[in-house]
Amino acid sequence: MKKIIYSMMALVFSASVFTSCEDVPAPYNMTFEDSNVTPTPQPTTDLNTETTAWTVAEAVQKIQAGQTSNGEAYVKGVISVVTFYDANHKSITYYLSDNGTDKTLQVYSGKGLDGADFVAKTDLQVGQTVVVKGNLKSFTNKQGQTIMEIDRSSKIIIINNSVSPTPQPTTDLNTEATAWTTTEAVQKIQAGQTSNGEAYVKGVISAVTFYDANHKSITYYLSDNGTDKTLQVFSGKGVDGADFTAKTDLQVGQTVVVKGNLKSFTNKQGQTIMEMDKGSKIITINNSVTPTPQPTTSVLEAKFDTGMDNFTINNITIPSDLTFVWKHDANKKYMKASSFKSNVNYAAQSRLESPTFSLTERTSATLTFQVAANYFTTAADNFKVQVSTNGTTWHDVPVSTYPAKDWKFVTSTCDLSAYAGQSNVRIGFLYTCDGTNGAGTWEIKNIEVK
Repeated sequence: MKKIIYSMMALVFSASVFTSCEDVPAPYNMTFEDSNVTPTPQPTTDLNTETTAWTVAEAVQKIQAGQTSNGEAYVKGVISVVTFYDANHKSITYYLSDNGTDKTLQVYSGKGLDGADFVAKTDLQVGQTVVVKGNLKSFTNKQGQTIMEIDRSSKIIIINNSVSPTPQPTTDLNTEATAWTTTEAVQKIQAGQTSNGEAYVKGVISAVTFYDANHKSITYYLSDNGTDKTLQVFSGKGVDGADFTAKTDLQVGQTVVVKGNLKSFTNKQGQTIMEMDKGSKIITINNSVTPTPQPTTSVLEAKFDTGMDNFTINNITIPSDLTFVWKHDANKKYMKASSFKSNVNYAAQSRLESPTFSLTERTSATLTFQVAANYFTTAADNFKVQVSTNGTTWHDVPVSTYPAKDWKFVTSTCDLSAYAGQSNVRIGFLYTCDGTNGAGTWEIKNIEVK
């Protein structure tokens, strides 16, 4: 009997032990939260809509203006190149343009319609028109080239599966016999007259900057006098499009006629560069190197350290609320111009004019100066460099580099070779504000003509 009672008591005790295990605290190092889980990001506001999708050119402008970091954008373009299929991510890298031929905007590792996976490179074809949604950005590759792109994981919203016909080549803007000088080429770019075709430009190589071994191309500079860096030829090819094999394939002093697309772009420092875009080709090259011009003495110098250095101010139009536009700053030792006062952008026009100087014994001449600015809307509209040979009629000359809106001085040049042989030359710095756009502030110093 006792054995039966003891057996029953043992069973009751065992049951109580096992059922109470659920009340034992978990080990201190055990957790039921995954602290490594990243919170789902909140969607950002779209920068536009499918119906207001940007063209490829507009997308590039938005990237360059820093207006694409706060959301995704819709971009409409024509597929110009299909470069790579990524089997791991089931994505394709391809290029878009507005004309179906240029590699204007790279779509990096993009997805298909509504984010669907691709299965092969042939899922996309050159000539298809698409609307793509994704994040726009720029990046610099290993060759130092700035690439405009839609970042990975973009998706196609609309695709026209009927392939667009390959665009016909556009009409050349001039001929080899009527090739523009580098000065004329810059003027055409600034006037917006170079977007509809390729142009022939004749100049002297003034600097050879970079050899791209991947593309077998060279970046170099041309000018009319062989010394200034007036026009950049970016990633250009050799005679009739031939590959280069080394940087030494081109030499400073060689005279060339180059054919390609002329454009301007703004670099990361905010400077406007005049250039012939990638893919240009040399038509003719004079392999006898032009002798390097000998250094000459300056015919005009003005530092503005202690005064205006015989420069004068011509207030062409100035409102009664302003007493000056141009003014010498004795503390900072430069000349300064602005028509902004009491939070008002005043319409005004005023020119800082040099004394006369002679170029009778020169075959070429270059103006060099340092300039800084801020608060302008469009630099080339607010500040111009002009030349006169009679003190009455003034002509604009191309400016190699405009400053960014950061008060930092940059060195800029203007080619005055067209005025070589003239005895009564003046230069002028024209400040213009229409009262609607920003009345920028401009500072200049260290002027030299030689």
